[in-house]
Amino acid sequence: MLGGDALGLILVYAYVGLMVVITTKWKYLERRSFQRKFIHVMIGNIALFWWVFDTNYVMSLLAAAPFVPLLLIFSHYGDGRKEGRGLASNLKGSVLSTASHEGHRYGLVYYAISWTILAFFAFQDLVVASVGIVCMAYGDGMGGLVGKTYGKRRIHGPKTLEGTLAVLAFAALAIFIIIGYYDLLYTAGLYGERSIALGTSALLALVLGGYVALVELITPGEYDNLVIPLSTAAIMALSGV
Repeated sequence: MLGGDALGLILVYAYVGLMVVITTKWKYLERRSFQRKFIHVMIGNIALFWWVFDTNYVMSLLAAAPFVPLLLIFSHYGDGRKEGRGLASNLKGSVLSTASHEGHRYGLVYYAISWTILAFFAFQDLVVASVGIVCMAYGDGMGGLVGKTYGKRRIHGPKTLEGTLAVLAFAALAIFIIIGYYDLLYTAGLYGERSIALGTSALLALVLGGYVALVELITPGEYDNLVIPLSTAAIMALSGV
């Protein structure tokens, strides 16, 4: 294992552990049933430092894929009711089981699957992979929070106009920022082989943000955690930017 891979693993697991601790201790999230969305949004920040990895195998198979079976286990105990004693009771009382129960049962599982696929197949261009991740993390995550808190005008099933507009705004902003961030890494000689002009970044962010908002609006249930990141990353790659 190369030095960057070892550092990347430490950063990923330390960051995820920190987010779980914060989610557990922050009672406001529990009272408002925001634990799942908080995890959903904050885990997207891994895109800020996964460029330190040296190989796609370590990033995908050791840093991302292990969360798939782990989250499947927690999803199985996602009703959040802590009964009796033993392992099953502890799992039901955990923050990850509660987070699974707050939203679609397998939403976080599909989230981890998306991470794994993008880390493996798009590792050579993490700008593309990161765009796919952050548009889901911030667009879908913040859109859900805004829709749940302020949404009043339903436009498609339970989806609201307020939530959909929030998806567009936060997805576009996240895409614009992550492209700019990787441009800074390129300028500093740390990662990447190209720079994307500011105007191109802004236009791309708006177009992809609109696409994400539309997909999130019409995609059923937790499947948007697969459809949004994978399709958005594919569009970004095919755009030739």
